[in-house]
Amino acid sequence: MDRKSWIIVTLCVILMGVNWHYMQENQKLAQAEAARAQAEKAKNAPAATAAATPTTPGATPSATATTTPAALAAPAVVNVPEEKHALKTGSVTFELTSRGGGIARAVLAGTDKVTLNTNGLEAIGALRRDAAGLDALAYKLTAKSDKSVTFEGTSAEGVVVTKTYSLTEGEESDEHLIDLTITLKNTGTAQHRSEEYYLYAGASSALKHDDARYEGFFWNDAGDADFYQSDYYAKPWFSEQKFEFRQSYNALRFAGVMGRFYTHIVTRVAEKDAPGKFWTTRRKLAQPIDAVHAGKTDIEDHAYDASLGLPAVDLAPGASVTQTYQIYLGPKEYDRLSKIGKQRSFAMFYGWFKPISIFLSWVMRWMHDMTGNWGVAIILLTIFVRLCIWPIHAKSTFTMKRMGLLGPMMKELQEKYKDNPQQQQMEVMKLYREYGVNPLGGCLPMFLQIPIFFGLYRVLEYAAELRGQSFLWVNDLSAADTVTNWAGFDINPLPLIMGLTMVAQMKLTPQPQSMDKTQQRIFMLMPVFFLFICYNFAAALALYWSTQNIFSIAQTWIMKLYIPEPKLEKVAQKPVVKGPPPQNPFFNPMGSNKEKKKGPKPPRLGG
Repeated sequence: MDRKSWIIVTLCVILMGVNWHYMQENQKLAQAEAARAQAEKAKNAPAATAAATPTTPGATPSATATTTPAALAAPAVVNVPEEKHALKTGSVTFELTSRGGGIARAVLAGTDKVTLNTNGLEAIGALRRDAAGLDALAYKLTAKSDKSVTFEGTSAEGVVVTKTYSLTEGEESDEHLIDLTITLKNTGTAQHRSEEYYLYAGASSALKHDDARYEGFFWNDAGDADFYQSDYYAKPWFSEQKFEFRQSYNALRFAGVMGRFYTHIVTRVAEKDAPGKFWTTRRKLAQPIDAVHAGKTDIEDHAYDASLGLPAVDLAPGASVTQTYQIYLGPKEYDRLSKIGKQRSFAMFYGWFKPISIFLSWVMRWMHDMTGNWGVAIILLTIFVRLCIWPIHAKSTFTMKRMGLLGPMMKELQEKYKDNPQQQQMEVMKLYREYGVNPLGGCLPMFLQIPIFFGLYRVLEYAAELRGQSFLWVNDLSAADTVTNWAGFDINPLPLIMGLTMVAQMKLTPQPQSMDKTQQRIFMLMPVFFLFICYNFAAALALYWSTQNIFSIAQTWIMKLYIPEPKLEKVAQKPVVKGPPPQNPFFNPMGSNKEKKKGPKPPRLGG
């Protein structure tokens, strides 16, 4: 594939990107129209519903008006005094409440500085009788210590629910992980059977509006983990919009909700798998997440709620059953999730090139442990990757240069056979054979780099370790490196460095003589196009790209100094040796064509 073909492919990618952008805009307009129609319908409805508002520490979250079209009415909760207790371990504080008998919020200090479940409808661990309902039991705090707390409540059916939350200990413990033991005891006189017990996994909402596309939910069915992101609830063009997700699984091991950097994972702990149900929905928040968007009706932010079902409960009078769960409320870090086991590392959805992403994540963490700075670790990781693909890049560059030398001759063939494309193609392939040039030798090595690029991109895009980490003038590697604002325009130095180094890299890259002026102009506009796309990228991604460009410039300079330029010489063609035609045993089964031995014949008996 020559440079002209690459330009055509690039333009196709650009057009696809523009098309995708307008598709997203059309979906946003459609969602806004649906939201306005739903709001008008709610005004005319006789029954009022509660609006979901972002909560602050000490406030009680409330339900929203757009949970699902057919949301069930919440059961009345007995008005009893709220009892609270906090369990603190490391940099994490679990704030527990008797309302719902669970974790109202998880406050992550240290470099995280974030509070999880701020927009939750109720406490994480609340026991619902309907996946979309609320926990109606009145719990009492019956025991508490520095490491555990116990809540107890009784249902109208005479089932006593006892929940005990304990800090984890042992090899697979973590400060973001807490144990939950639920005991159901039938104190009534009748058999109690139900498949409708659900644990509320909490609500996830983006830390800022720009990260809303990363929000979603996931599950693990017998080791097969899968997920959906926010686009699951987007209004499609040719089908009805989805408002909730309900599914039953034969072996539901864990489920939860997630954002770009943080996740809620509720894991069932048992020797044997059991069937389970999973439910999730998206609801609109009454107030935007970003303060700068306050009062803007075209900006919508959402919270994602989830509940997972308990195994079927069948209790005789006086009988009891106990289920054990673990709740993880913390950052999406592959190293951390793999250490606490239970397949929770499966919740890192890196995509098609996950093995490459996992390896590069491990290398980046190792380099951070050596240097103590994540920015330096990204630079070292980029250099490591570029050194690994140096031979591939060198081979590709060498082949592209040889193809460039064939440019004038290829142009002559195009002029000579412009009315006979088939003959033109045959002559071009003949030209490649005469000079020993492989037309795939230039692009194939570049395709081999694609898995590495996307694998590294995923690592840097979802690396929770980079939140709040500084490097030089960058205050947060997970956000854009804005240093100032000029006339309403953010000044981000790293993307600007990336664009300048791309221009310098193209100046050093030899262009084929067959490329006309129009193609050259399009080629030189590529840095501007990439700068436009990547300008608001996270600083970590811009740092990686800038470092890669600088390394490529140095590599090109070194290759010019120490590697001789390719020469265009015809290769010696091997003479074709004609041998005897091959024998087909199917048409010569008895070997009739074998040479007969010459010599005197044996005498016949009888004269």
